[in-house]
Amino acid sequence: MIVAGLITYITRFSMFNKSIAEKMPKWVEVPLHYVPITLLTAIIVPEVLIYEQNLSLSIFENLRIIAASFAILIAFISRNVIATIASGLVCLWVLQWLL
Repeated sequence: MIVAGLITYITRFSMFNKSIAEKMPKWVEVPLHYVPITLLTAIIVPEVLIYEQNLSLSIFENLRIIAASFAILIAFISRNVIATIASGLVCLWVLQWLL
């Protein structure tokens, strides 16, 4: 566990250390730019599309698709993370309450 912790610390420290980050080749830096959006997509998409242990693409059964679509619209308009999350949650709650 200690070795795994040290390896994790070293890999994360290397990204925040200016002297190491300045020496990083461009071919490594460019793909790292896409890591956050890739990870968030891998977390969010299954949560939206899987409803009651099944893949559900129907907006009539799975209200999360409507709420996620609304949150995406708000994200494009506002470019604000808090507004995106809040709008998606409020939309889902309202839809669940109404239907």
